Amino acid sequence: MKFKEWKQQLRDGSELQMYEWKPANDKDIRGVVQLVHGSAEHSLRYEDFAKFLVANNYAVVAEDHRGHGKTATCSENLGFFAEEEGWEKIIDDLYEVTTYIKHCYPNRPIVMFGHSMGSFMVRHYAIKYGTNIAALVICGTAHYPKRLLKFSIKMARIGQKIKGPKSKDNFIYKFSYAPLNVRYKDEGNLGTEWLATDKTVQEAFANDPLTGQVFSTSAFKDMFTGLLFITNKKNIKLTPNTLPLLFIAGQDDPVGKYGKTVLQTVELYKKAGKRVKVKLYPNARHEILNEPIKQEIYQDILNFYNKSLFR
Repeated sequence: MKFKEWKQQLRDGSELQMYEWKPANDKDIRGVVQLVHGSAEHSLRYEDFAKFLVANNYAVVAEDHRGHGKTATCSENLGFFAEEEGWEKIIDDLYEVTTYIKHCYPNRPIVMFGHSMGSFMVRHYAIKYGTNIAALVICGTAHYPKRLLKFSIKMARIGQKIKGPKSKDNFIYKFSYAPLNVRYKDEGNLGTEWLATDKTVQEAFANDPLTGQVFSTSAFKDMFTGLLFITNKKNIKLTPNTLPLLFIAGQDDPVGKYGKTVLQTVELYKKAGKRVKVKLYPNARHEILNEPIKQEIYQDILNFYNKSLFR
């Protein structure tokens, strides 16, 4: 296996931290997985999954989003996307990564994987750039009422006007992220128990200086705006009908309301005429790729990619 990481210059002069895992021999590469991580984390947390894909002849290319991981460059930038339209900028960044993949692997199909906030991003990507990928895995997603999202955007805008775009918004965090751990709060005091059943995963997230950051007011506004966009039925219809979609989540994941809003999302896509499959995993929390059953999930994802590309 070969691995490299580097800084990629973007169209606006910004730099994006990039990662690439691939088989030792390029001739063995069957396809390329573009991996899209979630909020308050980074792509190196997916290294075990990437190595599994490489062992099965896929290359993996990933980045740390704006305001995340090594792209953030300093702690003050963690949780901050951009002064304006940060969400749209990240979606366009993902397309720049796709362009890089096309340049480096011109004859290989591209598939995509997005987890949590990354699942929201890849749903947006599929609406805007979906013809560039051959299959999409949407992991740990959710559905939110439009009224709630519009109210949340309004609150974030007010906060941004008062405190500025880079100020950490602990108020919105208290009502958006903190409640995710309520069901599991008696298991420990890390606040990360909702992520996975494995204590080492909980501790690693709590102790990693590049995870768990509180978003800025502007980043919350950007994310809620993106969520409103992907919730719109007219926008969902713009997802290519030919694009195979696999929704996966843990049945004990509070982000998807323990499967409820994952299935609501699936129904929206089915009604829009999309090619949708779904699987919920019992006794698994939010980060299903970090659960004891992860090898089963890895294999399910691999099978989906292989069937989508080589049937």
